[in-house]
Amino acid sequence: MKKKITAIFAMCMLAAAMTACGGSKAPEETAAAPADTTAAAETEAETEAEAEEEPETEAEAEEYEEEEDSASDDFTLLDVTTDMIQVGVYAVDEEQNELVFSMFTAPSGTEMASLFVYCPDGSGDVICGSYTAETETDEDGITWTKLSVSDVYTGNSYNIGFAESEDDQIYIFNPAGTVYEGQYLSADETVVYMGTAVGLMS
Repeated sequence: MKKKITAIFAMCMLAAAMTACGGSKAPEETAAAPADTTAAAETEAETEAEAEEEPETEAEAEEYEEEEDSASDDFTLLDVTTDMIQVGVYAVDEEQNELVFSMFTAPSGTEMASLFVYCPDGSGDVICGSYTAETETDEDGITWTKLSVSDVYTGNSYNIGFAESEDDQIYIFNPAGTVYEGQYLSADETVVYMGTAVGLMS
């Protein structure tokens, strides 16, 4: 499993590098001016074109600044730090669908839970929000904790959670009730796994 996640993390970093490189283009070659008699006309036309584009450019810049300021005020899963993490669990099924479950405390003090699901075909989903919890222990001595999560993305409520056996085996389950045998993550690992999942699904 460690090798699997290492590969995923490398893919995430490669994707980020490709995105960064793809943002720059080589300048197009400029054709030589055909004659001095047309130079003045071309200069005037370019000046008029720049004057027409300038208001749009300024408007776009203002809109970008507003979006950037708004985004900076919002807490996202990429803002989760190790000191916020309470529980982190990773699981993978036979079809190589990967899940990252976490419970953490937001800066506001709200208790949050999240579940990432990443599939081999590149698709995925994430549930995240505040929750209420119910705990019960079954006849096999496994303690099940069901979290009713109010998802911040859809506004819907989903039941996800985890279970711990007497021998410290950990399980997580998705909204469909499918149970996955998992492994505990350290706080540092949880933050890395969550960030990797966000990068792969963005």
